[in-house]
Amino acid sequence: MIDVITMSSKGQFVVPRDIREDMGIEKQDKFVIVHDRDSILLKKIKKQEVNKKMIKLLDKFSKEFQEAGITADDVKEEIKKARTKR
Repeated sequence: MIDVITMSSKGQFVVPRDIREDMGIEKQDKFVIVHDRDSILLKKIKKQEVNKKMIKLLDKFSKEFQEAGITADDVKEEIKKARTKR
């Protein structure tokens, strides 16, 4: 199914009703969002999968940070810098 939607001024968009009904999407359902260049992919995940997906994602970041030599202190310092720029 293909549809055209519009982004609101608050950065929100509505998944059309026929798609929500077809997929069984309900209030409070969780999604993983991935962007690649000019595309966005939303994947509905079951509530019990959320913790498993987050742990997997955090493990990936941890591995990539270790490979790049980025420490927890480096991350904390970058967060601090970003917060002071606001």
